[in-house]
Parts: sequence; structure tokens; C-alpha cells
Amino acid sequence: MKTVSDIMISNVVSVKTTDSIHLARMMMKDKAIRHLPVVDAETGYYVGLLSQRSLLNHAFNIVEKFGMSGLDKRESRTQVKEIMATDCITVEPDTGLISIGELFIIKKVSCLPVVENKQLKGIVTSVDFVKLALHLLK
Repeated sequence: MKTVSDIMISNVVSVKTTDSIHLARMMMKDKAIRHLPVVDAETGYYVGLLSQRSLLNHAFNIVEKFGMSGLDKRESRTQVKEIMATDCITVEPDTGLISIGELFIIKKVSCLPVVENKQLKGIVTSVDFVKLALHLLK
């Protein structure tokens, strides 16, 4: 194990830019995940990341303005591209694990999408890195 491709999750659950954030929230809940890579609805290229934190912030804003009764309706009308982050750090499949560890520490990110030629190949999270460390320590 020397590169991110050795530990990344390759069967990544993702959403399209045009999907609703309600759908994204349900996917996160059903799959028990905190990050959803976003792919362009037309090209399939990786374009950003939707985090549980951004969904919660958006939900809090809706509830604050319109109350709980408006949450599902407004989430169903809001597309992922409206709240996703587009300035995320990505890595390539051949990125070394030491570099990945340093990115987690220095940039204080909790996940790194693995992208090659604009195509989403996988994702690695800080939890995956902790699992690796535990495996090596046993």
C-alpha cells in the first residue's frame, strides 16, 4: 500500500449537479456518509463536493426563514449545484499515502476526491486513513 488507489473507496456514491438537495440528504442518510462528490449532469466530470455540513447550514437557513414546514419543499426545489463546494482539493490515483496524510493535517480536510482526467475515480476520507493506521499498528 503506497498510493491512494490502494485505500480509496472506488464504488463512490455521487450526485449530479441537477439533483435536488433533498435527494442528496436522503442519500447521505441512507448510506451513512458525510460527503457526496458531485458530477456534471451532462459530461459526468467531477465538479465539486457536497458535505453534510453544507446541507445542514442550508437546512438551518431555510428553517430560520420559513420554519420546519418549508424544509422538504425548498430542499426539493434546490439543486445540488446551488450549494456545493467547487474549490475542493482533489488528488490523483497515484498520489502517495504520505502526501495524502499531509493534506489531511495541513489543509484540515476530511475527505479527498480522487480524480483522473476529470473523471471521479474514488474518494478517501480521514476515517479511511485512521483505519489504515490501525491496520498497520496491529
